[in-house]
Amino acid sequence: MSKQQKSILFNTSTGSDVQYVGGEIQVPGLDPIKQSRIVNFSQINYKAEVSQVVTVGAAAYIPTPSTRYIVQIGDLKRRYQGLLEQPFQYSFTTPVDITTLGATTQLQREAISLALVADINTKANNYVVAATLGSGNGFTITDDPGYYPVPSQTATNREGASTVKLLTDVDGRGFAITNIALTTVAVYASGVGATLASSAPSYDLVYSSLIAGYIDGPKTIAGATAVSGQNYNLFSITYRKVVSVPTTSSYDCFQTETQQIWVDNGTGSSNANLAGYITFEKSIHRGIAAHYATDPSAVSEFFDQNFVIQGPLGAVPVTTTSLKNKFLTGSGNMFNHYNIGTQTIVAPTQGATGLLIEQDATATEGAHYCTEVGTNSPKQFIVGKQEITFVFKATCTTVANIVLLAGLRLKAAFAVDFNDYTDMVAGGTGPSGTDLYTYGILNNAATVATDTTLNAADATQFTILIKVAKSGLVSMYINDTKVNVYSAGTTALILDAGDVVIPFWQYTNLNSAAAVPNVQELLALPNANIYYN
Repeated sequence: MSKQQKSILFNTSTGSDVQYVGGEIQVPGLDPIKQSRIVNFSQINYKAEVSQVVTVGAAAYIPTPSTRYIVQIGDLKRRYQGLLEQPFQYSFTTPVDITTLGATTQLQREAISLALVADINTKANNYVVAATLGSGNGFTITDDPGYYPVPSQTATNREGASTVKLLTDVDGRGFAITNIALTTVAVYASGVGATLASSAPSYDLVYSSLIAGYIDGPKTIAGATAVSGQNYNLFSITYRKVVSVPTTSSYDCFQTETQQIWVDNGTGSSNANLAGYITFEKSIHRGIAAHYATDPSAVSEFFDQNFVIQGPLGAVPVTTTSLKNKFLTGSGNMFNHYNIGTQTIVAPTQGATGLLIEQDATATEGAHYCTEVGTNSPKQFIVGKQEITFVFKATCTTVANIVLLAGLRLKAAFAVDFNDYTDMVAGGTGPSGTDLYTYGILNNAATVATDTTLNAADATQFTILIKVAKSGLVSMYINDTKVNVYSAGTTALILDAGDVVIPFWQYTNLNSAAAVPNVQELLALPNANIYYN
C-alpha cells in the first residue's frame, strides 16, 4: 500500500509530550507508533543555509590568443514549466593579439575574469552572482540564497546547488580542470521557522482543496504555524502500521507510515523553549533507544534515576587509582568506574538533570567510566561487522576547570592516561578548558588532538556525536557541526576491521576548582543511520 505521512509542530514542548503506553510511542497529534515496528529514525537538527561558492582561475594559468574560455552553469534537476533546465554556457574569446588585454599574464587573466563575470551576471534567473577576486586571481561564482523554496504556482522550483563546469575550446585550449575549485560547500537549510510557516497547508474551506503549502506541512494541534525567527529540529520516525484492507474478505496488512515532529529547539530569537526542548529530545531518544533493547551491544542511559556503586568485592567503593568499582545505573546499565588519582570523595552524585561525576576538585584527578572489558561482555562493537552511533550530552558549570571527553576506545584494560590506549576516537574539552577538541588514536600511534575552534559554554549542554561506518571510517559532529578526526597529520581516522571498541567517558580536573560536570545522556547503538540522516 502507499506510504503515508503525517506531521506535527511544537512551538513549546516538554518531556511529557512523549508518552509510552503498551510498547507504543504516543505524541499528541500523531498516530501511536509501535516501538517494535520502527523501521527508521532520523533526527535532523536546525541548519542555516550556506550558499555554494565555486572559484575559477585561482590556479594561475597562461592565457592564449584566439581561445574561447568557457564556463557552464546550470542544474539538470531543476524544472521550469515541466521542462528540465539545460546548462547555459558563458564564454569569452581572446583576441589574436593577446597583449591588447594587458601587457602581463596577470592583466590578461583579469580581463578574462571581468568578461566572464559580466556575461554571467547579465543573464537573469541563473541563481548565481559572479565576482572577480582582482589582480588576475580568478573569480567566484556564488549561488543566490534560497535552495529548495516552497512550491507555488509561479515560482521556479530550485532544487539544490548549481552545477559549474569548465569546458575547453574546440581545439582543447582554454580552461583546464585544475582551474576550478569548490571553495564553499552548499548547506541546505532545515528547520527555519519562516520556511516551515510557508510550507504549512492552507485549505479552501468550501471545497477542501489545498491552496498552498504541503499536505503534511507542520502545524500545532491548535492550527498554529512555525514562528519566523525560531529554529526547529526534526524527529522523523518511519514504522509499519497495521491497516485493514477492505475486500470481499477483509484482511490486515502493514502500511509504511512516516511521522514527523518539528520542535522549537530554543536557539532562535527566543530561547524560551530551550529547557523544554532538552527534556522532549531525551524522551524521544528513550523510546528510540528502547527499539535496540534486544541488541546485546546496545547501551542507552539517561542518568535520571539513582544508582548503586560498590567496590570490587561489594564493599565501599575504592578511592585508589586504577582499581575497578562497579557502577549500576537505575536503568540497569553496568559500567566500570575507575578513579584517576587517589580521591577522598569516592563516587559521583545523582543530580536532578543528570549524573554529577565530579568527585575531588583537585587538579589531575578525575574518573573514567566504560562498559565491561571482560572477554565475554556483549557491550562492545566490532569494527567491520557493525555500524556504530555514539551520542554523549553533558554540561559543565565552569568549563575552563575540566578536561571532559567521551567516545569509543579499544576494549582493553583501563589506562590512567587516555593517550595510552592503542585505538580511540573521542570528543570533548581540551587542555585550554573551553575549546572543544577531537582525539584520534590508531594502532598505538601518537594521539592526534585537534582543536575544532568550537567552544563549550558554561552551563550549556553540548553534544558529541560519533559515527563509525562498517569500513571503519569515523565521522564526528560536535554541537551539530561536522568536525575532523585524524589518525596522523590530516589523515582521516579509519579504525581497523576487527577492532573491538567500547563506549567510555572520563574527566580530569584542571585547576583545583570545581567544574560541576553533569552527564545527561549516553547512547551507543549498532546503527549509523539513526541520527542526522
